[in-house]
Amino acid sequence: MQDQEYHVLAALEQRHWWYRSLRRRVVKRLRQEAGRQGHALKVFDAGCGTGGMLAELQSEASIAATAGCDLHPLALVYAHGRGLKVVEKSVNELPVGDDLYDAVISLDVLYHRQVDPPRALAGMAAMLRPGGLLLINVAAMPCLERRHDRRVMGGRRFLADGLSRQVRAVGLQPESVSYWNSWLTPLLWLQTRLEPLLPEGGENEDSDVTLPPLGLNNLLIGLLQWEERVSRALPLPWGSSLMLEARRP
Repeated sequence: MQDQEYHVLAALEQRHWWYRSLRRRVVKRLRQEAGRQGHALKVFDAGCGTGGMLAELQSEASIAATAGCDLHPLALVYAHGRGLKVVEKSVNELPVGDDLYDAVISLDVLYHRQVDPPRALAGMAAMLRPGGLLLINVAAMPCLERRHDRRVMGGRRFLADGLSRQVRAVGLQPESVSYWNSWLTPLLWLQTRLEPLLPEGGENEDSDVTLPPLGLNNLLIGLLQWEERVSRALPLPWGSSLMLEARRP
C-alpha cells in the first residue's frame, strides 16, 4: 500500500465502522474456536499491517499468545510501537520459525498484487497444528474493483468457489465461506461504473477511507450486525468481502 494508507489505517482502524465490524467477526469466531479446542488460543496474524487486530486480541481471555508478520517498514513501525511480537517477513515466505498455532488469521492480504495466494496459503497451512483453524478475509467480487483497490495495491478480488478451491489445494478443509457487507455492494458496484467519468487524482489523491460522523458510523456498525444475524438463516449471495474458515485435518 501507499505510505499514506498505513497512516490512515493506524489512525482510524480502532473506530471506523468497517474495521470494527471485521474485528468483531474475527474475535467472535476465535472465542468460539477457543471453546471448541478447550483452551486459550495461540494465534498468528499473517500480514498483520499496523497491528490493530493483534492489539485487540491481546486483551481477550480466549487468546493465550499472539504473533504476526508484515513486510512493509511503516507497518512494522506502528506494530512495534504497540509492543507487538511482529517480524519482518512476507506472507509468501511462510512459515515463520518452527512454532505451530491453534489459529492463523489473514485479513485482506491475499488480494495484494505482490502476494502469491497459493504460496501464501501453503505457508499458512504449514503453521497450523493438526486441527487448527485458518480464518481468512479477502476483498470479494471482481466486478467491484475500483480506484481504492489500486491505491492499496490490490491485485485480485475473490469469489467463494475459487477461494475454497485454493484452500483445498493446500490440504485444508473449508468449513464455511460467506460474503458480507452485502447491503453496500450495489452502491460500490455503481461507484465502479461512475469512476471512469471522474478525473484521476494521481498518487497524491486523498485516501477514500475516512471516518464518518459518529451517528452514521454507529448506524453502519449496527447495519452490519443486523446483516450478520440475517445471514445465519439466509446466506447472502454477494458482498464486498468474503470470509472463509478452514481446518487442518
